[in-house]
Amino acid sequence: MKNSPFGSILLLLFLVTANLYGQDPSSPRGVFPVGITAEYGVGKYSVRDEYISKEKYSGTLPYFNLTWSKFHDTYGYFLAAEFQTSNKVKNYNVSAEVYQFSLHQGFLYPLAQASLLTKDLHLFLGPSTELFFFYNKQDIAVSGFDYAQSFAMLISLGAQSEVIVPISSGLQAEASLGLSLLSLGFRMVDMEEEDVSPAKLLTVLSGTNGSIRLGVRYYVFDNLSAKLSYRLQVTRISSWDPLLSAGDNLHVSLTYGF
Repeated sequence: MKNSPFGSILLLLFLVTANLYGQDPSSPRGVFPVGITAEYGVGKYSVRDEYISKEKYSGTLPYFNLTWSKFHDTYGYFLAAEFQTSNKVKNYNVSAEVYQFSLHQGFLYPLAQASLLTKDLHLFLGPSTELFFFYNKQDIAVSGFDYAQSFAMLISLGAQSEVIVPISSGLQAEASLGLSLLSLGFRMVDMEEEDVSPAKLLTVLSGTNGSIRLGVRYYVFDNLSAKLSYRLQVTRISSWDPLLSAGDNLHVSLTYGF
């Protein structure tokens, strides 16, 4: 007897939907997103770089990210590269070109599993390291005693945490917090005007870079997921001429697992 085309289609649909979310949402390995992630974000950005000016500059600073993540036997690992640049950061008619780059890696160890409103809650916590670079250039003409560009860099040890709550088949809520705790900091200084070192050891009180993220991930297939998230990033350095920047962005990302 010949197979019905309609029956074949139903069987195919069943096989596909049965594999939409093959991971076990009750285990840390099952909910931890692994693979290559490409991410884009856009939103508001503000910076006050007092090496150049005490005024606040605001605008947009698009966000690009490429992350590789993997879960080993007892822990997760990630390596992320982030890049942001824009020449649309302004204070009235004065514009500035801003560049930010970060190379970030860390280990995430699953802690005791808890519950939240009848849902499993998975908490991950671990150490991280980061190389963060900031460059700011104002598009103005200056005299020989003024400066229209500055940079800062942090080489940091920090902590990273992740919270993952499976909501339903293929859908999970995610939150993360990353913070640098101890950094070797570098800052552009005026060697002629000030007797100050361009390199210092910074604590979380004198120089830090951190971010908070809230989002929802949907698994289209076992090895492909999409995520929509909100991210707040703050950089603060106070050991030299103060630098304070903040950005809040809406992000979209795709993760391909293998």
